[in-house]
Amino acid sequence: MNRKSINYIFCAFALLCFSCEDIVPEEDLIYFNDFDNGDYAGISGVKISSFDGDFVMGNFNNNGFQLSLDNLPDHEYVRVSFDLYIHDSWDGNTNGTNPLGEDHDAWILEFDPNENLKSSEKLYFETTFSNGLCIPGFCYSQSYPREFPFPNDSKLEAFSTSLPGLCAWKDSPNGTSLYKFDKVFLHKRNSTTISFYDRLVQPNSDNPLCDESWSLDNLSISVFKKR
Repeated sequence: MNRKSINYIFCAFALLCFSCEDIVPEEDLIYFNDFDNGDYAGISGVKISSFDGDFVMGNFNNNGFQLSLDNLPDHEYVRVSFDLYIHDSWDGNTNGTNPLGEDHDAWILEFDPNENLKSSEKLYFETTFSNGLCIPGFCYSQSYPREFPFPNDSKLEAFSTSLPGLCAWKDSPNGTSLYKFDKVFLHKRNSTTISFYDRLVQPNSDNPLCDESWSLDNLSISVFKKR
């Protein structure tokens, strides 16, 4: 297989629609944290716990954390990847409790949430996950790997669905789903703050954190230019 054929194969699977004549871009890894070494520089909202024998950031319910990065090299795109653990009874695109308002279990990644930017300039990714128990003929839908309100099957593209629950479903061997999040965003600023958070809706729960939550591990940030 020649080099040009390899480039065409890369283009077919790339996260962005680069021209197939382009050389594969080189990424600069600017940040990595597996939360094992106690280095939380640049992070606000630190909450560390243990899950499945490893340290993770979380668990969170209607909360989250922010990572601030400065002095970024010149770039056109930023790539964000991490392991996302969805714990216990997430209801995906709707739980049917509030037909006149929000009733979806949202998970959100947002760049520079405190900056006064136009809505068209905001980098914002909102999705949902369904981790509930499915029965024949019924299962809550989710949006991931697309943005809300796109309807997808429950647990679509989950890397693993055979992890124990964290709290409410701690006795279930399928109570947590692991997703390998990997997205590319247009970005050129030399600094940024990335916010990871949720808007979980649980009007009938006496213990929301035990009912639904999420954790994150192996956070990687890289930047690159189109060539």
